[in-house]
Amino acid sequence: MPRASGLPFQTWPPMDQALREASFRPSEDPFSESGRASHFTGKTRRALRSSYGTFLRFLSVKHPERLAGSPSTRIDRNIAMEYVEWRRPMCGAATIATGLDRLRLAISYICPGAEVSWLLPIAKRLAARAAPKPARLHLVTSDQLYAVGIELMDDAKPSGSDHKADAFRYRDGLIIALLAVAPLRRSTLAALRVGEHLRKSGDLWVLEIPAKDMKTRQSLDFLLSGPLSARIDRYLAEFRDAIPGATKHSGLWPSNKGRPMDGGAIYARVRQRTKDALGFPVNLHRFRHAAASLWSVRDPKNVRGAKDLFGHSSFRTTEKHYVMAQSRLAGRALALAIGATIDHEPTGRLARLKR
Repeated sequence: MPRASGLPFQTWPPMDQALREASFRPSEDPFSESGRASHFTGKTRRALRSSYGTFLRFLSVKHPERLAGSPSTRIDRNIAMEYVEWRRPMCGAATIATGLDRLRLAISYICPGAEVSWLLPIAKRLAARAAPKPARLHLVTSDQLYAVGIELMDDAKPSGSDHKADAFRYRDGLIIALLAVAPLRRSTLAALRVGEHLRKSGDLWVLEIPAKDMKTRQSLDFLLSGPLSARIDRYLAEFRDAIPGATKHSGLWPSNKGRPMDGGAIYARVRQRTKDALGFPVNLHRFRHAAASLWSVRDPKNVRGAKDLFGHSSFRTTEKHYVMAQSRLAGRALALAIGATIDHEPTGRLARLKR
């Protein structure tokens, strides 16, 4: 289910905008006082603004009358409880806990006199109760995800009775296949533009991601394979423009709203498509796990090269977070050796992926 987007900053109540700007404003003059939150990094500032914007979105939907009051008096225990329940269908308990703690920090900096320390133990309890993610989400590999994408594209018909639905199917399949070979982060994937980040070089397509668009501030270049490049050719020639409004922008992934898909929309579609194919959803970050896991299995001697694929400065980060396939493979090898699964193997391409 898609996540709720926060209220855009330009639509915040004027008082909230002014307080936020004053709190986060840096000062070039060492003798002038900066905002209380001016020491935060850009990433932290964006995270706090996002959490506060999500809370404002909740208020605009459930309690619009509270937006007229002081920001320091908008939240109490009942409102916090309702806010948590409002978010449950959209994200997991761990995400809710993190968002609640960030909301506490945002309010405390925007409204220094507000007493919101009581939110911290609530956020901690929510985090402690968050169910661990099923281990099977760590076990899918890039070749399996690539096959899911290919199957979706193969099922799309350029002149079918519902051309738009087929265009969405091909688009989603291409997203999944591309992520399998180039596991980009959500914001980078959503920002891709034809002719800017996706360029033709002979018969092949190249992804060129400048450093400014990368979290690690290191540029990445991907020369895509012949088969995948051919599928991009077909997508641009037969499917992309069948999506309403696609001809009005250069976004690689047009939405049904006349503009490029945002990160949340891509996240939701990939989860749903992989759930339909595999029996469980695979979120965008798991594509990075899948790539490192496949690399560690197929080419363990050169697995350190995965750090360059992800733009990491150190392999330690790659190894710590992404390489986790060996114990699973050892267990499967043992099961096959004793014949425990020989007579129960499912058949069919996608059935094989669900093992």
